[in-house]
Amino acid sequence: MSVEKIAKALVAILPAPYAVRVVSALATRTQRPPVTPEQQQALAQAVRLRYGNQDRNVAWSWGTGPLVILVHGWNGRAAQLAPLAANISKSGFRCVAIEVTGHGSSAGARTAWACFIDDIAALTQSLGQQVHAYVAHSAGGLATMAARRLKGIHANRYVCICAPSHPYPPINVIRRRLNPRQSVIDSYRQYIAKQFNSDWDTLKSGTAYADAGPETLLFYDEGDRFVDHHDGTQIAGWCPGSHLIKTTGYGHSKVLASPELLQSVTEFLNEEIVRSMPHAGQYSVTEIGR
Repeated sequence: MSVEKIAKALVAILPAPYAVRVVSALATRTQRPPVTPEQQQALAQAVRLRYGNQDRNVAWSWGTGPLVILVHGWNGRAAQLAPLAANISKSGFRCVAIEVTGHGSSAGARTAWACFIDDIAALTQSLGQQVHAYVAHSAGGLATMAARRLKGIHANRYVCICAPSHPYPPINVIRRRLNPRQSVIDSYRQYIAKQFNSDWDTLKSGTAYADAGPETLLFYDEGDRFVDHHDGTQIAGWCPGSHLIKTTGYGHSKVLASPELLQSVTEFLNEEIVRSMPHAGQYSVTEIGR
């Protein structure tokens, strides 16, 4: 019997507090996606860095100039952002892509929202340079925005790519894989919320994005099956003056390699161009691409 089938059977019979432990044990296990030749080529141009407790975690650095930190998503890795980082660095930026605990070349086989939040802050501190921008994908985007309040990180610009409005995607995965009863879902929601020093309803109201505005670029794809692209519209409403761009035809991960994203992020990181960019709802890119 598979681990997932055993977990599903246990979740069905255990009291909610114990069932949540089973859910967490399954949900925090990470997978490392393969590295494509294009991603490997971009990584080969980078310098490998160490950060975190006993330097157990890895990051990758390209170029020199104002600092841009790139953050992958849950079950992602720095390699997915490597081509984007390498190209942005050519515009005169120092780009550093993190590998969160349990991802890529960093230590561990498990992760958590707290790992994302703590690791983003730890890498930022270790670099000893003012951050010009954070460019973050999916869970990395939500964690980065939350880390502003929880860890006091700050940048001139924030780019959230397919970032969820609140940490609901793992709840959807657990529902699909384990079909737990509602009391277990409610308990697991609160388990996640505690990692944000919050409760679920407060998180759902958008507190991670509080006080963000024109310094924020929101980038989503209408074909995303993991994070609803309408989250971008909702977040834009929470962040007055933010910039919302949507594409079609890429989905959740392939959007990272889209030419529209590279162009939009590079322009947004340039202070002179950002002043002339339209506000949320006024600029939408719609193009089929793969």
